[in-house]
Formats: sequence, structure tokens, C-alpha cells
Amino acid sequence: MSHVEWHLNYDGLRPVEENMAEDSALLADCEQGLIPPTLRLYGWSEPAISLGYSQKVEAELDGERCRELAIAVVRRPTGGRALLHYNELTYAVVAPITLAPFNRGLKATFGAISEALLSGLKCLGVQGDLNTRKERSASRFTRSPACFASLNHCEITVDGKKLVGSAQKRTAKAFLQHGSVIIESDHELFTSLLQFDDERQRSETRQRLLDATTGLNRVCGRELSLEEIGFALLEGFQKTFGGVWDQYNMGYMDFHPRTKTKTIHFNKHHHPYQAVR
Repeated sequence: MSHVEWHLNYDGLRPVEENMAEDSALLADCEQGLIPPTLRLYGWSEPAISLGYSQKVEAELDGERCRELAIAVVRRPTGGRALLHYNELTYAVVAPITLAPFNRGLKATFGAISEALLSGLKCLGVQGDLNTRKERSASRFTRSPACFASLNHCEITVDGKKLVGSAQKRTAKAFLQHGSVIIESDHELFTSLLQFDDERQRSETRQRLLDATTGLNRVCGRELSLEEIGFALLEGFQKTFGGVWDQYNMGYMDFHPRTKTKTIHFNKHHHPYQAVR
């Protein structure tokens, strides 16, 4: 891939209604051959929940609590479970599925991108590990609606705790993989927004998240900025995939919204839940 052209799209902090729409737009553009392989790095200007494309809003979220705290909700174009986005750096990669090493299927693509993420984390002094175990299945009574409560193939851990969670969507000609690199987590807030049968389940999920996840600030023993993490991940991608990267400026908001999200409502109350078309 040494001569492949790559594009960097660093968006900084963006409003919730734009982030998933832009990821979807990048996938559509790559599917049509309008853009080269692209790495997008971004944050969230306010807390938001994202749901996997098949999750049911009413079944997973406490709508009253979300309205009370003005937490907006977006639906990801990829699968998986609920995520609270805020103090994190989110990455997104789009590329043609004919491009090596992404032409070897979904798992190989996960693995290749995870290697780039691991390389970037090393630039921060973080020694991550690639999970190679298949997630243990859970019954409908124990399965959590929280994404980071589970550990899937090719996700990244530090000292056995999940640091990066990712999801992927493949179309006829391209793929999108995006994921959260956690800086700090608020498990108390997150579990208060989810729907549980009783408080015991909520408490167990909160403890499971505390035990099973970590964040970069904790791992590094200091506070990191989005820019510092972004530079490190970029270096990891460049080392892993090589190629020719277009001119970039990590302080420049290279963002031109090309899609809109439509507003849906949890119920008759007018709270701005957002869903990507």
C-alpha cells in the first residue's frame, strides 16, 4: 500500500447530529469512488448516546432520563450496542473493499485497523493488546445494552480492560469501520440512561463496566488532549499502511456537512433524538 493515496479528515469537536451523518456520507462517497481511503478523527461537543442500527430505542433507553439531561441520541450505520460518547476520540476509516489488506474480509480488516491503532497507542507509551477470543454468549437475561460491557474479536485492551471498541459495515464496494478510543468514562451517567428490568441489573452493569474498561488518562497517568491522541493515531496509521497522505493540519476543521439527520421522537414529548437516514 506504499503508493496508495490517503486522506485525513480531522474534525475536532462536532455536534452530535453531524458525527454519524458524516461517517455515513464518507462511506457513500467511497462506495461511489469519489474519495480515496480516508481516516477521520473527531470528538463530541456534548454528551450523546449512539445505538447500533438494529437496537430499539424504547427497549434500550430510559427516555425520561435522556430528556431530563438533554442527552441526544443517534443511530450508528454499524451494529453493536449502546455507547455514551463524550470524553473520547472517535476514529472512522473508509476504503474500497478491493484494497489490500481490506480485501480479505471483515475480520482481516478489523485486524489490520487494530494493528494501526495499537501502533498509534505505542506513540503515547501505551502497550495495548489485541483480543483474539470470541465473545462469550450471554442469555437475554444477562446481556447488557452497553457496548463496552462486552469484548469482541480484534478489540483493544490494556491489562485486560477494554480501551477501544469498534464496529464495521461493508457494502458492495466499500467499508466503514469506526470506534471509540476512551479518554475517560462516566459509567454512573451512562447506566442511568439505559433501560433495565430492575436496579440490581443496573448496578451489576455499572460494576461490570468499571471492572472491564479503562481510559487513556488512567492508563497514561495524566490528562491527554484530543490533538495529542489524534497525532499518535495518525502516526500509527501511517506506519501501518504507508501510502501518500494529503497535506493536513490538526488545528484545521476540515468539515463540510453534506448530509442532514432527521429528527425522531421517543414519544409525544419533543426531545431531539437524532437518527441517520
